[in-house]
Amino acid sequence: MTQADPTSARPATSARPATSARPASSARPGSPARSGLRRDIVASMQQLTTDSQRVAQAFAAEQGLGHIDLEALLHVMQAEEKGDPVTSGRLGELLGVTSGAATGVIDRLERSGHVHRGRDEADRRRVLVRYSPGARAVAGRFFGPLGALTDDVMADFGPDELETVRRFLDRMSGAMGDHARRTAAGAREPAAEAAPPAR
Repeated sequence: MTQADPTSARPATSARPATSARPASSARPGSPARSGLRRDIVASMQQLTTDSQRVAQAFAAEQGLGHIDLEALLHVMQAEEKGDPVTSGRLGELLGVTSGAATGVIDRLERSGHVHRGRDEADRRRVLVRYSPGARAVAGRFFGPLGALTDDVMADFGPDELETVRRFLDRMSGAMGDHARRTAAGAREPAAEAAPPAR
């Protein structure tokens, strides 16, 4: 999982252009130039993923978090930034685990001070999982230098270029998410078939 920087804001982008320019003949599908560019992009994405995982693992180790705990914390943070905090059930769906397993993850994160539960003010029947202010401060200190480096890199690109990067990453993230869900579903089916019948 590629980790987003919790402290840096998404850059302002210009309106999406109505039409896109036709690729130059040297970059048409199947051309050597396009194949080489695709190979370079895939290699860069793989390296970015590897380096991001190293940073995330260092943060998890510092905070005593497991992999699934860190993933849950990221989902909680992203949901709150969008103004739509998650419930325990929704977090379980995002993690691909049962509601009982999600509750266990939330319990661990709550004990460590990273999240807290609270009633939804609009619907008191719903219990929401929120990112705690203390955890936000801890993440800010850890990821702050990375946020500064990210800002420096983005400063070298104009709004139109950043919009293209955003669209590309959104599409790639969606494709990876779809593949991950299919892979997880495929792994569960053989396990269900192998389970002994209930007596």
